[in-house]
Amino acid sequence: MRTESTHSPVGLTRYAGWELDVRRAVPVGTPELWRRLLDDWLPQWLEVDSVPQMVGAPLRISDRVRGRVVGCHVGRRVRLDWTPPDLDHETMFEVTLLEDTGATVILLHQERLLDAAERQRLLDHWTVVLSELRI
Repeated sequence: MRTESTHSPVGLTRYAGWELDVRRAVPVGTPELWRRLLDDWLPQWLEVDSVPQMVGAPLRISDRVRGRVVGCHVGRRVRLDWTPPDLDHETMFEVTLLEDTGATVILLHQERLLDAAERQRLLDHWTVVLSELRI
């Protein structure tokens, strides 16, 4: 009798395609981290002019739209539909700040990735990005 595994590979979901999560705890309060995230880090990471906190607002680089804000809980989470500069398809990118004892956890989540290789490349990228944060 042959049985087949019903387990998906790590990172593969039924509805969102391939996805990844990367997190880092930093010894900074959530309000300060949110400000730095929106003012400095996210625009740099996403290669856009700014990241508005209004649902429906576009993400722009000069006059080109690279995505939209699809959800925002000010001070905690921003969710974006975003096309990275080196991809030809839109992904969903989300950053969540979670309070922890004496620290804040930055959680990056990205989904709608095409395959395991794209997931691994972006997982490596975001791991480096978070490890190089200057707090």
